[in-house]
Amino acid sequence: MNNILAIESSTELCSISIFYNNKLFNKYKYTKIKNSKYLLILISKLIKHNNIKINLIKYLSFNKGPGSLIGTRISSIICKTFNLKYKNSKIIYINSEFIISENYFLKKLENENNIINIIIYNNINNIYNFIFKNNILLNTKITTLNNIYKYLKKINHIQIIVNKYETKYKIFKKFDKQYFNKIKIIYPKSKYIIKILNKYI
Repeated sequence: MNNILAIESSTELCSISIFYNNKLFNKYKYTKIKNSKYLLILISKLIKHNNIKINLIKYLSFNKGPGSLIGTRISSIICKTFNLKYKNSKIIYINSEFIISENYFLKKLENENNIINIIIYNNINNIYNFIFKNNILLNTKITTLNNIYKYLKKINHIQIIVNKYETKYKIFKKFDKQYFNKIKIIYPKSKYIIKILNKYI
């Protein structure tokens, strides 16, 4: 039995999940500004409300990104701090694109796409483009805003997924309304970090 603490703070939706004694506990906080300051509060509430013994946590995990640099760094610091105090735990990080893909394919309906395009936007010169088929990564590319516009016009048959509202409205505002409405926003939630880890540990 693997007890796991997972932290996600790479977007405006901050989430904490603890898998403990074969039960999954989750806490979420949505805020556009400094959501990472809520991480320790959420962890504390989960532990207290569910009588979790933090020293029995064997794995500490967080989203390494791409995403909010401050958020992912704070998640890393929290995991390292816990690891120093409770030395019997191990730190594992997972990237945003795998968490989002896990979410999509775990819930995928029969008529939904087997191929998805995950776009994560950090700034005007740094756009991450990932292609997954049946939850397996096929391709990764870091590109520019101009190049992503050209690329997206060629692949309107593939499901486009972004990691937050800001990405959708910054990148896709130039596209027609029908195309815009097809774009899914899937947050890389901490509970999907645990879903991934439970497959392999």
